[in-house]
This record gives sequence, C-alpha cells and structure tokens, in this order.
Amino acid sequence: MKRLLLFCLTLLLAACGGNAAQNGGTPVPTVDAAGINAGSFKATVSGAVSGEFTGTGNYFRQEGGGFLISLVATDGPPGASVSIILPEGTLPGIYTPKSYAEAYDANSNKITGVGASFSVLADTTGVDSYAFVSEGTLTLQATDPMTGQITFKALMESGGEVEVTATFYQLSAI
Repeated sequence: MKRLLLFCLTLLLAACGGNAAQNGGTPVPTVDAAGINAGSFKATVSGAVSGEFTGTGNYFRQEGGGFLISLVATDGPPGASVSIILPEGTLPGIYTPKSYAEAYDANSNKITGVGASFSVLADTTGVDSYAFVSEGTLTLQATDPMTGQITFKALMESGGEVEVTATFYQLSAI
C-alpha cells in the first residue's frame, strides 16, 4: 500500500511539474513596434532594391489551413510588398522562414511551414518577385491580432538579391 501511495504521489508530482513547464514554457518573444499604428507595418529593403517603406497589413485564413500575412506599401519603392505564410496552429515564437515552394504543398493545398517573399514593381518587366529565401528569422509576438518582425534574404530566379526587415503591429484578419 505504501508503495502504491508513493507511486501515485510521484506520478502526481511529475504531472504537476509537466503542466507547470508547459504553461510557463518559453517566454513569448517581443518586438519593438514603437511608432507603428495598429494594422500597419514599417520595413526596409536593401540590395537589388533599396529603401524604406510603410503601409497597411492584414492576414487571411487560407482555405487549406494556415494564414497569409500581406504587407502592402503605401509609400517607398513602388509596389513593394511582403508576404508571409504560416501553417495552421502557429503560436507566438521564433521561426526560420523558407521559400514559398518549400513551405506550401500545392498537391494538398496546405501550408506546411513558414514562408516569405518580397515583391516590387520592376521598371520594364512588371513585378519582380524575390521568392527564394536563403536565410531569415520570423519573431511572432502575437497571432490575434498579428504582431511580429521578419528579416530575410531572398533571391529572384533571374538573379538579384535583397534583404528585407519588416515589423508589423496588430494586423487584423480579413
């Protein structure tokens, strides 16, 4: 009987300790969104395209699950935009973004990872899309409303490289 009581007490203590660790967990990361209005972002791009840009942002729930964050410039390089995809169940934390092709399974219409891209109007060819992400970090502080910061390097298929940093604050769902 004494062994059974000790065994149950040990299980109870282990269970309580496990729950405390899960609930306490890793601290939620924070980003410096000072000076950014709710529903907006500020960003910089350097490399093949250079400049600062600001604008509005929103996020959309995707049909196959997950989210698309869209940051569209209202000033800065013409047509500048940053797109970020997140799989279903993404929580605040720090992530490594990939290229869209690596983060989205077209066969199942499902977002499988964190992906990013940068686009801008080109002088003569329409839109230049920097979609091949080589490195980066997404710090997601909150998911409803979305608040975070992303920094990544990306290439165009035809060449040209950019480094983008964007901080977004309290984006609403559409």
